[in-house]
Amino acid sequence: MTLSGRAYPGRAVTLLKDAAVVSSAAAGSDGSFSLSVSGLSSGNYIFSLYSEDKNGNRSSLHTFPVSITAGATTNVSGIFIAPTIAVDKEEVKRGDTITIFGQSAPAADILITVGSEEEIVVKTKADTGGAYLYYFDTSELDYGSHSAKSKATLLNQLLSSYSRAAGFTVGTKNVLAKTGEASAKGDINADRRVNLVDFSVMAYWYRRVAPPTHVDLNTDRKIDLIDFSILAYYWTG
Repeated sequence: MTLSGRAYPGRAVTLLKDAAVVSSAAAGSDGSFSLSVSGLSSGNYIFSLYSEDKNGNRSSLHTFPVSITAGATTNVSGIFIAPTIAVDKEEVKRGDTITIFGQSAPAADILITVGSEEEIVVKTKADTGGAYLYYFDTSELDYGSHSAKSKATLLNQLLSSYSRAAGFTVGTKNVLAKTGEASAKGDINADRRVNLVDFSVMAYWYRRVAPPTHVDLNTDRKIDLIDFSILAYYWTG
């Protein structure tokens, strides 16, 4: 079976089958990627793909079913990994701007939806490296909790699903967003749990060269027993 599509330039795309890592490959400079899986017996499978952007933010999972027939070649094309998304403030003073940013395929059109009682949709475009940035005016929002999410279109042909939601509060002061919070450690596949899926991803990268930064929990550029120990500490099951 061969899988192909678009993700983030130069970033690893990881494939899961039944919650276990089966393949990983880097996207090219145009964001295109291709993965192959062999040795599959006939049957129905659930596959998931995700990637991580240049800032260490992870995409939402792209999950899809595939039916495999023995002796036949299965090609799944047109996959478009959802953009990543982040905000620069966890609280923003009402009337000030909050920066919404992330990464997609180069030159993709980005639609950002800011959730409130009435959703506000704005548009921007990714640059040649896939990065996008939008300064959102919060004077349109009420005080309280809000979230932003994004999706991408490319060449009027590919449409991604929505990104993860990035939450923030509109209040009376500006508080910069924290990065690398302990509560997020170990959640490698970004499902807000630390469990066997995360263990499987880490096991795939054990002693391999250049593991993704979100898998390398102690940031020493290798996956070893120290990383598994950190994973165990944050385990939720």
